[in-house]
Amino acid sequence: MPGVVGPEGIIDPRHVIPSPDGGVDIELDIRFDPRQRRYVCHEVRAASSTGGAVTTESLRHLQIAEWIVLALLMDSDEGPVIRELENPDGREPWGKTAPDDVAEHGPTDRALRWTAHFYRYGYAVSYNPTKDVEEMLKLPRSTAGRWIAAAREAGYLGPSEGMGKAGG
Repeated sequence: MPGVVGPEGIIDPRHVIPSPDGGVDIELDIRFDPRQRRYVCHEVRAASSTGGAVTTESLRHLQIAEWIVLALLMDSDEGPVIRELENPDGREPWGKTAPDDVAEHGPTDRALRWTAHFYRYGYAVSYNPTKDVEEMLKLPRSTAGRWIAAAREAGYLGPSEGMGKAGG
């Protein structure tokens, strides 16, 4: 995504699933898959934090997609995992923040390019892409959905992958 950089992969060990006998520590191996154009979990490691058992009941609470979002979008000790690059040439769309006036004049070509940009970003980091467009462009959900459809029609986004499935 123009103006945004992230690691090829990260090991995210910050998750604990509560369980009756104390908790299960979860470590995720998250990597960027260039074919899918998104981060995916390649491995999950689970260990009891108290020496008890790792049960299927505790693993039912494993929310991998939500944890991928947290691992990528929350700041670590070293700073943000996904970073915005400098934009000395003023290119658009660029980075993680749209100019304030992008959505002012309706679904212009400029606004639809930003719509596609934020949709791809949400998809890449396992965040709801429509919600990302809604939040970043400060649009009502129904308007975000219409703008995404218009961005697809204009050729800024590829077709969705089926009913209820995102596609970048």
